[in-house]
Amino acid sequence: MERKVKETRVAFPFTVSEANKLITIDNLELPKHTKIVKGLQLISDYPDKLYYRGSQRIEIGGEEIFPDGFDSKILVSSVSVAPRERFFDLGDVLPGDLSVKVRFEDTDHSAVAFGAGYTVSLIILIDENL
Repeated sequence: MERKVKETRVAFPFTVSEANKLITIDNLELPKHTKIVKGLQLISDYPDKLYYRGSQRIEIGGEEIFPDGFDSKILVSSVSVAPRERFFDLGDVLPGDLSVKVRFEDTDHSAVAFGAGYTVSLIILIDENL
């Protein structure tokens, strides 16, 4: 039997270079053969900064998936979680116009200083038509 769909992970990294700022990234696009968006996760080079300081709004294909102010800590998993289980399950979200928009906000937190900033990557788990 011939496979017609493959599972793919698409990474969208962005840099948080200023404390207490809102960053809007609205020029991201899923691959043109995306059939379904299955899940997502957030990772960072400084996971503690992302966990304590970050919140975001995520929109996929014109549909709001997470509203403004949604805590990053809900979308971050620890390294003790099996790699396959680190994705926040979205069910089967249709990709719409393939656009991905993120509004990420860094907010001061007493548990971790901003320092020199950090990089965040939004990883999206999709099924692609072959």
